[in-house]
Amino acid sequence: MSGGSSTDRSALERDGFEPQPFLSTHRAHAACSRELGRLMDEVIDRVGALAPGGIAEKPVVRQSPERCIVQLGPVALTLVWLRGGMESVAAGELLVIVWKGIVARPNSFQPERSGASGGMHAAKSLWEQVLRPTAATEAEWSWHVVKGEAQGAGCTSIELAARCVEQLREAYAAAV
Repeated sequence: MSGGSSTDRSALERDGFEPQPFLSTHRAHAACSRELGRLMDEVIDRVGALAPGGIAEKPVVRQSPERCIVQLGPVALTLVWLRGGMESVAAGELLVIVWKGIVARPNSFQPERSGASGGMHAAKSLWEQVLRPTAATEAEWSWHVVKGEAQGAGCTSIELAARCVEQLREAYAAAV
């Protein structure tokens, strides 16, 4: 054989075959799970590091593979991965919200329908961003704002975690 293959560039162009974009592959699902884990772990670590900076509240953390809630006293941060309808990572969105109010209660059993609501009020959104991933490979993964401040701006999961925790810290400072 001459060493040529059916996947060389000229054959791809000649046959009109385009490689599948990374975010629509099965590998992207695993990469997305790893990036969400990295983002959420970094958020939890950074919130835990706020205590030496004058925040006495102990955070309440609720986490699942595609969701993270961090309640810090009178404010909270939520990160939720919303899958797209096409089962493609490219169709999904990451919704990040900083709240004023109680989103995650401390670990104590409270029936949902009990009459003792204690004067609870609905949490109010203070800051919100909707982001979508972009990547040609897993190593190039970044989050891009599609709705909210800094629309179009991209960042890594570590940078996004820093931005989210800073918004939470500012909300906490304003609330106490």
